[in-house]
Amino acid sequence: MSNYTDDLEYSLAKRVPDMESGFSISTNYGELFIDADEAEPIIKAVRRAIEKNLKIAKKSEARVA
Repeated sequence: MSNYTDDLEYSLAKRVPDMESGFSISTNYGELFIDADEAEPIIKAVRRAIEKNLKIAKKSEARVA
């Protein structure tokens, strides 16, 4: 597996679950603070995006191997 694939898997295993306690989003204009009670829909969207990217990355790696 590539570092990219490993990073995506780590994100699903550690980073996304950690978002459940609340998190911040950093932009060029400052930070947005998301409380735990507001986090669920954003977490779901992030998880879907990472899972999609992981699936694409694994397919790509399989073609190269």
